[in-house]
Amino acid sequence: MTTEKTGRFGQRTVQYIAVIILLIAFAGSATYAVMSDTSIHGLTVKFYGVSRYCTNPTGSIDVLNFKFTNAVVYSSASLEVSLSHVTFAMASNGEPIGTFSGPDAMFGPGQSVSYTPIFSNSTIDPYSQSLSSQIVLSITAQVSAGPYSTTTTTSDSALVTFPGPLC
Repeated sequence: MTTEKTGRFGQRTVQYIAVIILLIAFAGSATYAVMSDTSIHGLTVKFYGVSRYCTNPTGSIDVLNFKFTNAVVYSSASLEVSLSHVTFAMASNGEPIGTFSGPDAMFGPGQSVSYTPIFSNSTIDPYSQSLSSQIVLSITAQVSAGPYSTTTTTSDSALVTFPGPLC
């Protein structure tokens, strides 16, 4: 081989290696972006142990209250997720009950964060509530994972049967 051919061979090898490195970097970046998007849009909330009770803070009107023992928020994907501006909203049988602001939180892959929201509504007659209610709990938060951040809402619902009379 002549010096000229050897020089061209070495130059081409460097070019091929540079292209391969760029392709690997692009594929890695694209994968990370997809994982970030999936982590954000895979946000899930599940609630457990909801109870219903009345309070009478003024002595004149009974206020309807719902307390969730555990509202668990997690992501179905594998990047660390941070939540900010967390707001829960709750409805019973299609009627809005109220909102609850939760603290900011962060959790890693396979982890979750737990909240114990309480909702009160003084405009709904507690005595008009049936023993079974279709409960909907939704969370809206600024969700960040990897390079992306967006406001996301997700919800959980279940038919809940409450024991005995309400107040």
